[in-house]
Amino acid sequence: MDRIHSPLRLPLLLALPFTTLLGHAQWELHFAPQIPVTSQGNTLDMAWAGGLNAPQVSSIDLNGDGLKDLFLFDRIGNKVVTLLRTNGTGTQAYQLTRAYDDVWPFRDLHDWALLRDYNCDGKEDIFTYSQAGFSVYKNVSDASGPAFELVNFRVNSNYVSSSGQGSVANLFISQVDLPGIADMDNDGDLDILTFSLLGSYLEFHRNLSVELYGTCDSLKYELRNKCWGFFSENFNNNSVNLNTPCNFNVPNPEIGPEPGEDVARGEEAEGAPKAHAGSTVTQLDLNGDGLMDVLLGDITYQNVVGLYNGGSALQSYITVEDTLFPSYDESVDIPLFPAAYHLDLDNDGARDLLVAPNATSLTQNFRSMWYYRNTATDEAPYFEKQVEDLFQARMIELGEGAYPVPFDHNGDGLMDLVVSNYGYYTPGDLYVCKMALLQNVGTSLLPAFQLVDDDYMDLSTSGIGLSMYPAFGDVDGDGDKDLMIGDLQGRMHYYRNVATGPVAQFQLVLPNITDATGAVIDVGQFATPQLVDMNNDGLLDLLVGERNGNLNLYLNTGTATSPAWTLQSENLGGVNVAEWWNVTGHAVPIIFENAQGERELLCGSESGWLHHYTGLEGNLNGTWTLVDSTFMDLYDGPKSAPCLYDFTGDGEPDLVLGNYRGGLSFWRSDAVQTVLGGNTLGAPFGLIPNPAIDGVDLLMPGATGTHITWALLDGTGRVVKRGNLNGPRTRIDLDGLDQGSYLVRVDLPSGAVTSKLLVAF
Repeated sequence: MDRIHSPLRLPLLLALPFTTLLGHAQWELHFAPQIPVTSQGNTLDMAWAGGLNAPQVSSIDLNGDGLKDLFLFDRIGNKVVTLLRTNGTGTQAYQLTRAYDDVWPFRDLHDWALLRDYNCDGKEDIFTYSQAGFSVYKNVSDASGPAFELVNFRVNSNYVSSSGQGSVANLFISQVDLPGIADMDNDGDLDILTFSLLGSYLEFHRNLSVELYGTCDSLKYELRNKCWGFFSENFNNNSVNLNTPCNFNVPNPEIGPEPGEDVARGEEAEGAPKAHAGSTVTQLDLNGDGLMDVLLGDITYQNVVGLYNGGSALQSYITVEDTLFPSYDESVDIPLFPAAYHLDLDNDGARDLLVAPNATSLTQNFRSMWYYRNTATDEAPYFEKQVEDLFQARMIELGEGAYPVPFDHNGDGLMDLVVSNYGYYTPGDLYVCKMALLQNVGTSLLPAFQLVDDDYMDLSTSGIGLSMYPAFGDVDGDGDKDLMIGDLQGRMHYYRNVATGPVAQFQLVLPNITDATGAVIDVGQFATPQLVDMNNDGLLDLLVGERNGNLNLYLNTGTATSPAWTLQSENLGGVNVAEWWNVTGHAVPIIFENAQGERELLCGSESGWLHHYTGLEGNLNGTWTLVDSTFMDLYDGPKSAPCLYDFTGDGEPDLVLGNYRGGLSFWRSDAVQTVLGGNTLGAPFGLIPNPAIDGVDLLMPGATGTHITWALLDGTGRVVKRGNLNGPRTRIDLDGLDQGSYLVRVDLPSGAVTSKLLVAF
């Protein structure tokens, strides 16, 4: 089981508006992909994958079983998502795993990352951006698991000029472009196709490893053609200019026209290349003639251009373009900056095509994985579109941004999730923000969620705009929870719960709420409120995170039924979750109480790391203590948004974590496993829930098939109940017991073991 743990002792979560943690064991968090989630009657088997926006897709065998798994590097957040291939058929055979999150250098990759086997050992290596070029990490995996070592931080190339002179420099690839990495000349080593620094022409950098050393295990590049295919990008539209002259080319260019061959003049003028904006390059044989063709994506367009090589093995020459590739099927139409990936997704031996956006903003963010299945052969492919949301349809996928908040919307005692987002992409480069309602249809011990509404309370039509963030609390003192919404502009809006029954119903009472002086409250941008009593006066105060990474506190100086918000601090506790390399931090605060009843802070951030602060109690005017800026080493991508609640009823809080990719991950606490320390009878036992009201489950896995007695003792040591264990889980009825602290004793052959139990009303 994937596990993240910490020595921090944070027990049971009791209630809102702020999180209270009471308990008895070290808190551990385990990734829990098995927590059920359904949508429109379908089970989302990858529900907690965290979403996908702009994935770059590669194949790799991660677990050494001989099956190619998927390595998805999402440009939005530089986050690696791994899917394991099983023995099943089609794309349904992939399963989510978090087992490889900590593999180095997965967390250090940025801008672009593609896996290719450069040394012909059958194991894919990492090519990734680094300082106007690329680094290569060699795959040195063995039976113990995946491992990589850096072999070249910045790969060079011998840049040959038109005079024939060469100079060695970094092989330039911009952080925006996606290069083509493939064996272009059929000699066994990997060559590079990329756009020049200031040009609209493709450069061919030949790998000379085989020629110089007789093996493919080196990265020895030389620029051998400045105008591969003799075409240039057309800056007036997303087509290309064919038959373009290249008077500045290298002498005797390889994979190009023979020396002295006449090339007709195209629309481009002679001379130096023009400015280049951003392109994606994918090499593959599109028509089965044995020649490498190219698929191009452009940063300002939503189509893919197919360029067909009409030359020969040694003379590349683009003669045909398909500006609506594949024009024989449904053309690619992904706003914005599409990139194509050629790999065998369904494991049938014929490589398919997956197209996804390569942009980091203003692009499709929830139907952004177009899957074209190859229904022909690998040598002569025919791509037929299957879906636009491959894998995303199996996830909680909320577009861009996910901000989960616990709220029992129907009063059934089971905590639900209200999840907002930054926005869903819509045509015209617009976004629409919505809140999704994930209703808990499970039990107090076994949560299960159902997406019952993707636009909770129709708030997308409220006019609030993007990046709504909800906070729930009884603001008007009538016994039910009201709604406060922060927005992108830094303002907040108050909705009163006007329901006459258990199901919440909100009505806007005050847009753009004001402080005690009558001024509209404005914290800057991206207001993330929490309603919490910060000064122990019995009134809910307003704690608000913001884009700069700091916290604002407005104390309620009014009453429980008529609040008045008075600014206490714009830099509460000296908290700042902005990292040194960025001026913004996007603070998302959660206040909770530890076992001693003292407040602590867990805060999401733009970097994606969770920040843990102590020293809050009685210290509203002082500086809080930063205990950890990488809480539990848990990272799920940028703009993290934590949600704490004991959904599993084990006496410890679970964590639901949102991120900017528009998804959620569920991290289950495992107090029972922590307390038990194993499955032997000599280990202690677990009690869930604790505190308990009507009954408690005594958990002891090793008790199967044994005759063991238990006893419940009150504060004086008197036995008030006793019985036999019925196996690994025994229910103890607590009806008729007074509220207070009790001791549960289990009599084992090796002696008695005990644990405290709190009985509450």
